[in-house]
Amino acid sequence: MFGIRPVFALLLLPLTAPLTVPPVVTITFRDYAFDAPSTLPAGATTFHAVNAGKEPHHGLLVRLAPGKTVAELAAALAKPGPPPSWITMLGGPQQGSVVTLDLTPGNYAWICMVPGPDGAPHVMKGMIKGFVVTPNKAPAPMPAAEITASMKDYGWDFSKPLTAGKHTVKFITAPGQPHELVIWKLAPGKTESDLATWATKMDSPPPGTVVGGVSPMQAGTANVVTLDLPPGHYAFFCFLPDAKDGKEHFHHGMMQDVTLR
Repeated sequence: MFGIRPVFALLLLPLTAPLTVPPVVTITFRDYAFDAPSTLPAGATTFHAVNAGKEPHHGLLVRLAPGKTVAELAAALAKPGPPPSWITMLGGPQQGSVVTLDLTPGNYAWICMVPGPDGAPHVMKGMIKGFVVTPNKAPAPMPAAEITASMKDYGWDFSKPLTAGKHTVKFITAPGQPHELVIWKLAPGKTESDLATWATKMDSPPPGTVVGGVSPMQAGTANVVTLDLPPGHYAFFCFLPDAKDGKEHFHHGMMQDVTLR
């Protein structure tokens, strides 16, 4: 009879046990498209971004207001001016990033706002993909983070200094404008000033390579980012246009020369 107890214990377990670790989804950037699932269950989800294109890209995740469609979003983004007020910018991965977000049921889209050599954002070349988040009775929780980074007008506040190696960082955006963090590994002898000069025209090869970061986030959202950066010379940049004058935020000082040891 003592051997029966484990059997009854198994029968009493829930049919769907909650996940303790977020599922990992690979999203592939191409020139100019996303390879990504069309549906995902709600809950914390980790996105691993891979760039298979020749141009730099990011995955900006936006949630659409009820009743809005991806076609309407594509049409709105094809016009000059700020993005429509009926989307929420939730962040997402830069190329090479591993980013975890908490998804709630609804309609979403991946878009890439990185400009091409002609100055047009990639979304205007068709780099947009909608997907649906469905209800989930056993969603995974968000992972813990060892460092918190607050993005503000115009800079990044880390709860403790960032060092080389692997770290889990929770990014939030302070009240104000949306922001991002694009981490560049600078080429030997290059500086943040060289990158800023290149970014004004983008008519030549960049003085570095994007190795991670987090895509644009509005206040009230959170992304947990796994950074694994070797020792070296980096530059942190925010390329979002300012709400007042339209200039990219790095022109307002939102760029930082960083040496990680």
